[in-house]
Amino acid sequence: MKNSKEDSNKIYPFRPNGEFYFQRGIEAFRNQEMSEALRYLERAAFFEPDEPVIMCQLAICYTELAQFDKSNQILRRVLDEADDIHYCYYFMANNYAYMKEFKQALQHANKYLALVSEGEYVEEAKDLIQLIMEEAPLSSFGVSDMSEVEKDFFAFKMKVDQLISEDKLDEVSQFLIAEIGKKPTFWQAYIELAGIRFKEERFVEGLAILEDVLARDPGNFMALCELYLYAHYQAQWEQADAILKELGKVEPFMSSQREKLARIYAMAGEYKHADYLFVKVDQLEILDRYAYYYYRAETAFFLGRLDEARDFWDHFTLIDGEDLAFPWEYPDLLANDERLVLEKLASDDRLEHLFGVYLLTVSDKQPALVMFNDYFDMTGWDFFEHLIFSEFEFLPDSRDAANCNGAIAILGRFEELDFPARVKTAPMYLFVLDFMKRSIDQKYDLRTKNLDGLAAAILYRFKFGTQKVIAEWFGVSVATLRKYLLEIEVF
Repeated sequence: MKNSKEDSNKIYPFRPNGEFYFQRGIEAFRNQEMSEALRYLERAAFFEPDEPVIMCQLAICYTELAQFDKSNQILRRVLDEADDIHYCYYFMANNYAYMKEFKQALQHANKYLALVSEGEYVEEAKDLIQLIMEEAPLSSFGVSDMSEVEKDFFAFKMKVDQLISEDKLDEVSQFLIAEIGKKPTFWQAYIELAGIRFKEERFVEGLAILEDVLARDPGNFMALCELYLYAHYQAQWEQADAILKELGKVEPFMSSQREKLARIYAMAGEYKHADYLFVKVDQLEILDRYAYYYYRAETAFFLGRLDEARDFWDHFTLIDGEDLAFPWEYPDLLANDERLVLEKLASDDRLEHLFGVYLLTVSDKQPALVMFNDYFDMTGWDFFEHLIFSEFEFLPDSRDAANCNGAIAILGRFEELDFPARVKTAPMYLFVLDFMKRSIDQKYDLRTKNLDGLAAAILYRFKFGTQKVIAEWFGVSVATLRKYLLEIEVF
């Protein structure tokens, strides 16, 4: 009994450990008592300095108290001792973003996403990257890390782009001519001046500038790039392939050059080469984000990385501001065959050219065909092609304009009924466009006609269904279909 009494009066001293202080720290943190949380977490770290969960929570606490550098020091130590704690990269990215060290923030956020495809902070990391890319000023992106050559080039390019965006083509021309006067071998100024001449539709002058550069500086990288783009958009495939072969001998060292060449490889369908260069482009020095995201999406799509393609496409549409269709899922549509559209636009055959203009207006690839195309030339287009391309925004009150509008409406009905322009339906589309021209010559006024009846007759003429079925599709009688079938036979 004596021993039992002594045991009952025995005092067991309380010895708090790391877990005890950690739990107290977590409770204080949840209650937004940051100073108290820091005190407990520092005690927990004292007892268990090798426990990564405790150290990470301490780092987060320092972040909440705006001690970002101290937080990163702890996170680096955790990674040094346990490199599988990947979320440390995300926490460090946040800290760098708070410190406005955006280059490091992007590097660490991207590092986290590269290591973790499905993690607790994946969506937050993506949001952080998007926020930095959209909101952070370019001047804050680690400019001190650039070489002097890159600094000069970047400043030059920014000024040129600003003047172009303000549509001050005369002013930017004067600036470029002055730069050429000061630096006769500053070839980029010549390249930009050629680009201005193309924007002014002075194509002969622009090409002469590029050819002069190559004569004085054989193999000039940017001149070759611009000549490739010109050849591509003019559907001069043999010349484009020859220039691409020359470009394949070059390993660009500036980020802007890698960006340009990566885009060219994507346009040429050389997606592995494009991808190799795209990953080497400094995210903070991208000169044309619009084209960059578009061609990165295309590259990822054709390399089978569909989620990545969608992600880049989302970035592209955010910049564009329009709800554009994802343009690579339906390759059988002629309008989405970029090369075919360019070939038709370059054709001397007036009907083929007219078909190309129509395909251009319904193409999901308008960004690549028009927006990125500095060589887009409408000078040889006729009245009807301008009407179609403008989507009849200004429709004159005339039979000619009305017949053109009616013919395009018929093609629109084909699209609605799932008969878009494909290889199989192309002859029917060409017939409608030719019919439009002939109807005008023969004073056949579409304003007085039943367009659904006409469309049904044309669809039947090309054997895409029975008279009864087609008539039902268009909501007309078989008699109406037959009536217009007889009328179109004279064309």
